[in-house]
Amino acid sequence: MAVEAKPLFGSEGGAGDMTLLEHLKELRNRVIVAAVALLLGTLVSFYFWETIVGWLLMPARDKYDPNFGLAVFGPTETIGVLFKVGLYGGMIIASPVVIYELLAFIVPGLTPGERKLLLPGLFGVALFLLAGMAFAYWIILPASLGFLLDFGGDNFNPVIGAKQYMDFALRIIFWVGVSFELPMVIALAAKLRLVRARQLIHFWRYAIIIIFIIAAVVTPTPDPLTQTLVAGPLLGLYVLGVLFAWALQPKGKPAEAAANPEETTP
Repeated sequence: MAVEAKPLFGSEGGAGDMTLLEHLKELRNRVIVAAVALLLGTLVSFYFWETIVGWLLMPARDKYDPNFGLAVFGPTETIGVLFKVGLYGGMIIASPVVIYELLAFIVPGLTPGERKLLLPGLFGVALFLLAGMAFAYWIILPASLGFLLDFGGDNFNPVIGAKQYMDFALRIIFWVGVSFELPMVIALAAKLRLVRARQLIHFWRYAIIIIFIIAAVVTPTPDPLTQTLVAGPLLGLYVLGVLFAWALQPKGKPAEAAANPEETTP
């Protein structure tokens, strides 16, 4: 007797009737599309590398020295720096395609209520990421460079290597952008019944400590100014995340929600 292959997801029709092998093939195709988008985005970033490098140097030139430039200490250092700039730029350019391919693969396994939250959730992820990167570029990076490059007064003449500067700038911009996803992470955890708003409110003392630890990890410098500039907005985002949790968490206690899932399904 032939055994009928069961669908991977529980939905009826469409992608829900696909077998495991068919889903693996679909995943392969979507990974290929995302990889091609990343490659094309990287090539575009390489083409405009001078504009991107100038954009990254602007905070130091505005805050410290209009003639600020970078030094290279090896024949291959410039190529390595440009490759890193191109890769980061390619990731940013390709991110809409990558997120779309990921969601297109996951959506068939979601309930109708969860699909309705998909678009605002995707918009929120993009909004907080861009807001974090903008905050890092316009606020944190100039303040950090102004403090660090002036530190020591006339006793030091800073000669900044290209690799060291780009690592510093890209790390701050990227990881601050990622850390600004805190409200979306809290909202997802509340939707999955992992936390509740009341628990987050009672957790506020520990949250402050954890946020300052995150700020210390995100910032590549030990100075308290940069860490405080990162931790301050994260505290506000934590409060926003509590509001998201209150709005999205299933009604009733977690045990009741698990016992009666039909009452909490959007």
